[in-house]
Amino acid sequence: MPSRAFTAAVCCLVLALAWRAGLVLLDHRAVRRGYPGAGAYRVGRGWSGPDAWAGQCRRALVGLAAAAVLLPVAVLPASRAAAGAALLACGTAGAWILLDRAPRFTGVCLLVLLALVAVREVGVLAGVLAGGEPSAARVGFLASFFAAQMYLVAGLRKVRSPQFMSGRVLMDNIAYNAWQAAAGSREFLPVPSLPRLAVALDAPVFRAACRAAAVATAGVELTLGLGALGLFPGAVTVLLAVPAHLAFTAISPRRIVPFSAASLGLLLLAASHPLLSGPGW
Repeated sequence: MPSRAFTAAVCCLVLALAWRAGLVLLDHRAVRRGYPGAGAYRVGRGWSGPDAWAGQCRRALVGLAAAAVLLPVAVLPASRAAAGAALLACGTAGAWILLDRAPRFTGVCLLVLLALVAVREVGVLAGVLAGGEPSAARVGFLASFFAAQMYLVAGLRKVRSPQFMSGRVLMDNIAYNAWQAAAGSREFLPVPSLPRLAVALDAPVFRAACRAAAVATAGVELTLGLGALGLFPGAVTVLLAVPAHLAFTAISPRRIVPFSAASLGLLLLAASHPLLSGPGW
């Protein structure tokens, strides 16, 4: 049977893939209803006409099917058939992510997690063929390397950014999100309201809170990176990662879920067999 870490990581991967596919389909429906027969401009993609939307929807359905195939792999016993199906699903989902040009960090996390699942399934297939058991440590070590790199680089970049550490970036994000929500966008939480935002932006307490939140964010990311290496117990790392990613998701609940789910799945694998051989979870 798969380990707890692998089962949880695959569930996170399936959630990320399914959510990503759902976003594409919902975007297509919104454009079709609001601009029938036309297209829409999207950041990073330019103008997407009806034909482009149709192709993206077809690829999203393929990605959704790949996610459905991966889900049983999280709970079923190792077998040649399950490993072969999982490898096919990983390749299909990876091709979809590359062709669909997912946001950079989301795409990288998804591709790395898909590759790690594929490595595990190759080990399962080899173990079945040889009559042995696949090693989970190999996958955990690879996940530890990639997760540590992702979190440490993100944390160090924030520490070296005066704009972020001063809280200015968080203040700008809060203001932008509030204005977008007030204009009718469903991508952002309508908190705070514009009258309260105007008062908050001029309050020293709010600026101090944003500065403290920025410092805490950088500290959490650095801690998660060190935890992925094995310098902290795996359970502590995972317990810290869950609320941290929930907080990140609040920035844009609909769009950040795939990234949060994929990065959390990567961290779960890393915490199970860290590079520095710390206690797993």
